[in-house]
Amino acid sequence: MHWFRSLRANIAGSQSLGARVRTLMEIKKEAMTSQKNIVRDVFLVLLCATVIGVVVSAIVHKAAITFNPFLTSSVSQTVNIFVASQNVFGHNSSSSPGSRNSSSSLSLSSPGIGEKVEPNVEAPVAAPDPAPPAPPLAPPLAPPLDELDIALAKTADANKTVIITALNQAWAEPNSMIDLFLESFRIGEGTQQLLENLLIVALDAKAYNRCMEIHPHCYTLKTRGVDFSAEKQFMSNDYLKMMWTRLGFLADILKRGYSFAFSDCDIMWLRNPFTIFSPDADIQIASDRFNGRALDLNNFPNGGYKYVRSNERTIGFYKFWYMSRRLFPGVNEQDVLNILKFRRGFGRFQMKFMFLNTKYFGGFCERSQSLDDVYTMHANCCKGLKAKLIDLRQALDDWMAYRNPDKPDTSAIALNSTSTPTRNVSEWRPPYACLRSWDP
Repeated sequence: MHWFRSLRANIAGSQSLGARVRTLMEIKKEAMTSQKNIVRDVFLVLLCATVIGVVVSAIVHKAAITFNPFLTSSVSQTVNIFVASQNVFGHNSSSSPGSRNSSSSLSLSSPGIGEKVEPNVEAPVAAPDPAPPAPPLAPPLAPPLDELDIALAKTADANKTVIITALNQAWAEPNSMIDLFLESFRIGEGTQQLLENLLIVALDAKAYNRCMEIHPHCYTLKTRGVDFSAEKQFMSNDYLKMMWTRLGFLADILKRGYSFAFSDCDIMWLRNPFTIFSPDADIQIASDRFNGRALDLNNFPNGGYKYVRSNERTIGFYKFWYMSRRLFPGVNEQDVLNILKFRRGFGRFQMKFMFLNTKYFGGFCERSQSLDDVYTMHANCCKGLKAKLIDLRQALDDWMAYRNPDKPDTSAIALNSTSTPTRNVSEWRPPYACLRSWDP
């Protein structure tokens, strides 16, 4: 009986040991599984963080390019540091030692006792023959001139300044706006020679064909999928596309190194404006209402008439002005400029931005009081081509009467009068057609 109890005890002990081993194996297996899960989770977290970092960096970089000029200095500096930070992996290039001749190498054997050590003197090396001079580098190839480069080169003056106007079919018809525009140059004071520097930019094929009939300098601006031939109502979708296309074109002219005086066709040039433009302003732009202070940004700009010098400041500003069209959908370029000029980033371009005095550069919104002062007359604050044509024709007649005071007045008002046809030729007649153009 004693040996039987010992056997049972041994069997129970062996079963208990086996259970312990199995338990330990299960614990070890669970630990290994948990360790693998931890490694996997850490890897996934690092991978997600890397992807998120790359995406955020790309978004911030793009946003920095778009908005950086309009951010505050502290915010801009922080953005620039974040975008510019990147890991740079350099390879330290170690120059391999060159082969040495026997005269300059050190001897591995030591001199014997009592032996005289002779100094190791290198043999003189003859100076190599001077190499022939390298042939001069060929000048870099200039990019090929495109049609716009050729047109600008032919039209610009010695200072690389060109006068630009845009023309579509509606304003290119005979006896329409382009004819009044060109006539104003011919009858103005000191404006006839400016026609040599006038480039008419046609927005459609018919406008280009008409331009070629009446003016030597024409260029066609091709825009895919957009028809600019018909008259565009103010703030319509086609009108907005035309205005932004025009702005992008002017930005391209600045980038090519040309300054420009841009003028809508409904602006009559009666005197040479370059004689009174500020000599150091970067941008000079017309204003519908002038408050008497040329540098005051509270003046409301009119993009139909402006003089812009080509330099780094104006090129950069026009680029961001054009890019901002995506930030203000449904808004024309003139209203966007009125927004941007009050942003803090506007001053970073360090431009001298001036508004032109309506005393000299007036329009139907705010006319020059006397013809003695006028340089241009703009048919602004006027709706529709027909009303513009009527009142601009009247303005040119007033100008001709001012230039030729001894010539009898043959206007409709004078012909209906029974008295001698005389009137004050130093003042404009009211633009009644444009005033009534806003009536319902």
